[in-house]
Amino acid sequence: MLLLAASLAGCVETTQQKNARVQLQDDRLLASRSPVRVTQPALNVTVLNVRMLRSPAGAAIAVTLRNDSSSPVSDLPVSVGVRTAAGRVAYLNRQPGLPYFQTHMAGVAARTQTTWVFTTARQAPSGNAFARVGVAAVAIDKGVTSLPVIASSVTSAHANGRRGAVVSAIVTNRSGVAQGGLEVYAYALSGERLVAAGTAAVASLEPGAKTALRIPVLGSAQSRFVHLEIPPTNLR
Repeated sequence: MLLLAASLAGCVETTQQKNARVQLQDDRLLASRSPVRVTQPALNVTVLNVRMLRSPAGAAIAVTLRNDSSSPVSDLPVSVGVRTAAGRVAYLNRQPGLPYFQTHMAGVAARTQTTWVFTTARQAPSGNAFARVGVAAVAIDKGVTSLPVIASSVTSAHANGRRGAVVSAIVTNRSGVAQGGLEVYAYALSGERLVAAGTAAVASLEPGAKTALRIPVLGSAQSRFVHLEIPPTNLR
């Protein structure tokens, strides 16, 4: 199990805290080299919705989950796939080498819900999509009661041929701690139907900094309907 050294005392990182952050990033990179198999469900985490989008350019799954506990959780492993009419189970994100946050959900605040997105260029088999969320791979210090705030706003969305659309956004780190390897999840709904979904990564974002980002999404998206989720990766 990975260990995240977290503290709420002050906004300036000490050398020890910086080293812990770098070590955590290295551990996540190492973990991404192995396939993720969820064998033990997470306690106090409820999967509320699993929505799937199929397009000529691939497939996407959006998983809405809720942390029912009184404390934040971090690095929840997520397995997604399709269960066919014949009873066969086809996992979509079990292969090794996927980006870490395409197999894990980063920080989720206490008693809140959030949406995680997985995309693939492969076609998914016919059937019902499912998601399994496992026990957190990172232990959080008991003193941590809230999460760093990562703000975002959608500035535009436009079609990108048969590949889907591109969403432009501004991401701002409103916390006092640097964030590394942020995964930005974008999705749009029409009623309860998933009509667009995609992801993009921000390599690093210093405290108070902002960056512009282009997010490729499958499906069709209009800016006023696009939702963004950006879980913090450094929870100090």
